[in-house]
Amino acid sequence: MRCQICKKKVATVHLTDLVADGEKRELHLCEECAQEKGVALKAQETTVADILSAILSSSQLAKQRSEFAKVSCPACGISYSDFLSSGRLGCGNDYNVFDKALTPFLEKVQGSSRHTGKVPSRVGEDVVKTNELVRLRQELRQAVEKEQYERAAQVRDRIQALERKGYADK
Repeated sequence: MRCQICKKKVATVHLTDLVADGEKRELHLCEECAQEKGVALKAQETTVADILSAILSSSQLAKQRSEFAKVSCPACGISYSDFLSSGRLGCGNDYNVFDKALTPFLEKVQGSSRHTGKVPSRVGEDVVKTNELVRLRQELRQAVEKEQYERAAQVRDRIQALERKGYADK
């Protein structure tokens, strides 16, 4: 997209103004025209660690941070402090080791601590149904382990219905 003022350079600054009746007015500018218009450009690179430290600075999360300061993963050796400074976990086991500290963080950042994932539209319904079968089989195992037999029967029936339609997990 070209700059709406000079019409020569690529627009890298995109401004949106809300005007009367909820109408939006957009302005697309190159950096030079934006500076001429007085738009402050901040050339600062934000890292994952910067975002983590900003989020974790709240008092509740800061308390948990001190609580986990000396805890480290027995599998990979990463400490909670290492995670905070790098923004990366060392292995899948870290989610269990740091569960109490990560859950509020994930809920604050993502709105949930449960990963739901997304399926690209180009893969189609078959992949969605196959993934659903895998999820339902796992749910069935958990219901049986917890002796929730009515729930297990409902899940079993859903699995059988998908299998009758020709879906199978791989």
